[in-house]
Amino acid sequence: MKIYSFEVLPSTQKWIIEKISSAQEELPCAVIAQMQTDGIGSRENRWIGKKGNFFASVAMKEASLPSDLPLSAASIYFAYLMKKSLNEIGSEAWLKWPNDLYVKERKTGGCITSKKGSAIIAGIGVNIVDAPRGFGVLDVKTEPFVLLERFLENLKNPPTWKQIFSNYSLEFEKSKKFYTHAGSERVDMKNAMLQKDGSLLIGERRVVSLR
Repeated sequence: MKIYSFEVLPSTQKWIIEKISSAQEELPCAVIAQMQTDGIGSRENRWIGKKGNFFASVAMKEASLPSDLPLSAASIYFAYLMKKSLNEIGSEAWLKWPNDLYVKERKTGGCITSKKGSAIIAGIGVNIVDAPRGFGVLDVKTEPFVLLERFLENLKNPPTWKQIFSNYSLEFEKSKKFYTHAGSERVDMKNAMLQKDGSLLIGERRVVSLR
């Protein structure tokens, strides 16, 4: 996989989407930046941070992903693979539904996915050395490029959605202490039930991750 590296980018995800849109790049490919100044976060928020944090995006052909992966569960899938990569280097990071990486009770990273033509783009940020007020920093030391290589290694033979779901469903209980958002509405996950397609059933309401 070709990897592009920059000192500073406004957004790794926007950069790779533009690269794909202009037909200048073959898939899969990845991009990493030492600093990001206008990254994409959940609910139109920005994901920015200091040098030493992790800012990267990976683009893959949708057809290369597991055939059983629901598109609506793509953020869970990629975020769980990053969580797995972090666990492999000694972190106790866990995945809060649907795309937030937590260490203990603080958000430390996240994953945003988008679709462009036949490509799926996963943008991932992790606070390795610094975090804004109210957010957390990773509980182990690592280098951004080392973390990217480990993540890409886990993507070489991507596990099925069934495998990811089987593991994540055990960890999902931790998410029930938190809220999520359905559009602009804040939703309590205390009584949420995780469905096989990655969505939540809360009472009679189905909540789907679209980011």
